Amino acid sequence: MKRLKYLLLAAFMACFAACSDDDDFQDSILDTTPDPRTPLDDWIWDNFTNDYNIRVIYKWKTFEVSPELLLVPVDEAKVIPFLEVIQKVWMGPYIQLGGEVFFKETAPKQIALVGSVGFMEDGLYLLGEAERGRRITILGLNTRPINADRVEQFAHDFHHEYTHILNQLKSYPTAFETISAGSYTTAWTQVSLANVLGQGFISNYAMSDATEDFAEMVSWFVIYDADRWDLRLQAAGGPGAEGYTKLKEKETIMLQYMKNMYNIDLYALRDLVQVEIAKVIAEL
Repeated sequence: MKRLKYLLLAAFMACFAACSDDDDFQDSILDTTPDPRTPLDDWIWDNFTNDYNIRVIYKWKTFEVSPELLLVPVDEAKVIPFLEVIQKVWMGPYIQLGGEVFFKETAPKQIALVGSVGFMEDGLYLLGEAERGRRITILGLNTRPINADRVEQFAHDFHHEYTHILNQLKSYPTAFETISAGSYTTAWTQVSLANVLGQGFISNYAMSDATEDFAEMVSWFVIYDADRWDLRLQAAGGPGAEGYTKLKEKETIMLQYMKNMYNIDLYALRDLVQVEIAKVIAEL
């Protein structure tokens, strides 16, 4: 045993000596020169990185995006207009209700922006995703002009993906999943909205699985005012109908989760989001 130890030690010392003697390192074949700083970089630093430790990725690096999707870079002229919208309809309301400490603790550390949507083999396309509670990717910015409809869509996208992050940090109650257990399906695109609502889902995509169901509930709740939300639920059949009852059960769990886990009143959040959406649209 001692002889084996000595041999291992001798081999280690020989390797160390060889490595120490070989100090004639060549330059890396990789380009490590940092990109020159631009006014856009300065704006992002001032508004996202310095205050909230959020890195905005907009410069094209293939390893930053899904390799199986055929994507193109975002038009840099569209970066600030988009980020200004989400500052108002997503960041501001949460910061106002939860405080800056809460937002810094829960905000994604990276926001990645992509010019094209992510077309997939099944004919669907990807507009956004949240990864491991640390990053939100938004796609399709080049083909989605900022008008009234897109302001709502952007608000929906970010509140949806941010809800995934909140759920990854603190899980929603398992009781939510039991409400529609057995009704989730990969064929959700083939179901009419009337049928979807009648089964207790707020949207087609909510029917894909429970995590998307929860995120869709939150995102539709905050971008709809009280009257539009009520109309959506009435379209599920109204009080007493199966779809309406399930949606109200999900709504109750959603409201309690946000209040109990994060001290966020979703009614108050909705009011703030509605005000900001109206302001942004008025300024278009």
